[in-house]
Amino acid sequence: MYFEEEHGFIKQSLKVKEKIFETKSKYQNIEVYKSEDLGNILVLDGNAMMSQKDEFIYHEMLAHVPICTHREPSKVLIIGGGDGGCAREVLRHCDIDIDLVEIDEEVINVSKKYFLGVSEVFENPRLNLTIGDGVEFIANAEDKSYDIILVDSTDAKNHSSGLFEPAFYAQANRVLKDDGLMAVQGSSWFVDMDEHKNILKKMGSLFDIVMPYRYEMITYPGVNWNFILASKKYHPTADIILQRADLIEDLKYYNSDIQRASFAVPTYVKKELLGIAKN
Repeated sequence: MYFEEEHGFIKQSLKVKEKIFETKSKYQNIEVYKSEDLGNILVLDGNAMMSQKDEFIYHEMLAHVPICTHREPSKVLIIGGGDGGCAREVLRHCDIDIDLVEIDEEVINVSKKYFLGVSEVFENPRLNLTIGDGVEFIANAEDKSYDIILVDSTDAKNHSSGLFEPAFYAQANRVLKDDGLMAVQGSSWFVDMDEHKNILKKMGSLFDIVMPYRYEMITYPGVNWNFILASKKYHPTADIILQRADLIEDLKYYNSDIQRASFAVPTYVKKELLGIAKN
């Protein structure tokens, strides 16, 4: 039995043993598949979001790259991230508190049942959970109230589409402090370069530094995917805080060498992003 997912011109199959859960929430269809090789796989609206085997790559890179770029982060906003993985990584830093805004409470409920070790962070007193729309939440947030914003969302469709609009990035810029930065899901160079460039252009009109960085996920079609880091002040390779990056305990993927290397861009991508990325 295989779970199949199409993204652009790629159709990817993951070998699974069975579907162990399915429900339709107010916002999306939620499935969980059991795989002998990948463990449990979370699928939202037909797209694989994470597997137990490789979720650490995505979550460590989304969290630690911006945190280890910022000089002294203490307040982080996570938009999405209802599985708890991103929050788990942020909470490895003992001096940081989190506001997490997830629109679909059912994602949290499913994660608590089928993805133990990821979702247990919701019991941490340094995490403040809000069930609601991230676009509305950030529109009502106070000016300069966060050091870092992490957007852990699905692709730009349906209820997530507002997280990819210029108005959202403008609000994020407003609520970030003068040395704040944010990281967002940036699609794939190889599978959807146009979408990647579109996000860079929107963020580039608001931030002084806007750079893509890559990670590899066997669960995602095409394997090579990207985040985009947008910063008001700090540069992710020039200003990396080595003392913080290399002292995080129990990591499986991230380290300071990985952070530097993840911002290296292939020649064909450099040509595509000329005049768009800002570094």
